[in-house]
Amino acid sequence: HDHHEHGQPEDSPSAMTEVALTRTPEIESALIAGGEPVVVEVLGVVCDFCAKAMNKTFGKRDDVSAVYVDLDTKTLNLVLTPGAQMPDAEIERLVVRAGYKTKAIHRGEGLLRGSDASDPA
Repeated sequence: HDHHEHGQPEDSPSAMTEVALTRTPEIESALIAGGEPVVVEVLGVVCDFCAKAMNKTFGKRDDVSAVYVDLDTKTLNLVLTPGAQMPDAEIERLVVRAGYKTKAIHRGEGLLRGSDASDPA
């Protein structure tokens, strides 16, 4: 039977990791230019080589102005070029092409707040 049924229920606070955009100088300047942040949680990204494959796949696209693979958080951090639309399906397709699976795709301003998001307004 399935082993993954046991353990953390999906909605328990400890199962929720705070997803935030990893800031690099390249990503910062892309954000300032008005690009949309996207954080993709990727399964199985553990090595530098993996990161390079994804950097290359996403970095050569016109609709991506900055890309950074964070091995610690296992996320692909993208900033789209201003006005660009990249549907989730397209992101998933590119991640699969690089040899991985997406776990979740997060978009929008919430990614910029990081851990402050949980503070009462």
